[in-house]
Amino acid sequence: MIEENEAALDEMIVEEKKRVAVEFFREAWTAALAEGIEPQILAESAVFTALSELSREQGEAGVVAIVNHLPEQIENGQFVIDRVLQ
Repeated sequence: MIEENEAALDEMIVEEKKRVAVEFFREAWTAALAEGIEPQILAESAVFTALSELSREQGEAGVVAIVNHLPEQIENGQFVIDRVLQ
């Protein structure tokens, strides 16, 4: 029971960190757009930076794990912000 509660709390903490991280990136994205940087350039730069940093921190295996999971996430609509669930 205690382990289940700890696991649930850990999951909530991770989800909150993800929410805050996304908000930081959205703010940076909005600021870059306001400076005239095109969305395609922003996206490519963000992906390059994220994968470079992940590679530095976790090695190539960390990058491969993220990249291999992307098609499934795209197919599941995880990158559609205003998605309507039925």
